[in-house]
Amino acid sequence: MTLTLEDREAIRDLFARQNLAYDRREAERTAAMFTEDGVLELMGSDLRFEGRDSIRSYMGRLLEVTGDDYRHWTNSLAIEAVEGAPDEARVECYIAAFGMNDGALRLAGRYFDHLRKVDGEWLFAHRRYEREYNLGTHSAASSRLRE
Repeated sequence: MTLTLEDREAIRDLFARQNLAYDRREAERTAAMFTEDGVLELMGSDLRFEGRDSIRSYMGRLLEVTGDDYRHWTNSLAIEAVEGAPDEARVECYIAAFGMNDGALRLAGRYFDHLRKVDGEWLFAHRRYEREYNLGTHSAASSRLRE
């Protein structure tokens, strides 16, 4: 099975919209980009959120814990069809976040995503972040998110 060019472009658009919503701390918009039973796993800090309500709650706390100083960039999206599942895709890509006040690299790592097309729209069914670099202040913020 192959993905159409339209599917691939819709997937790239999902990633761009997710970055914008995440950086703006738009909890409702971010949660809506996940399937109803979607999972967000932040492995570097052992945080796991299951379902839109849980993801929405996490986003609600994010601004108070980390502030709005940084912006995320995803790149090198490797998009693959899932054999035997025409409405599913897997994506692996790099993620980096930079501070807006000082330009410093805040975090870097990779996303491993399983996407599902629901009612014609690509959504995150499972998003896993694996940290490769994290500025110390960001690690402290992750601990506060577990409280």
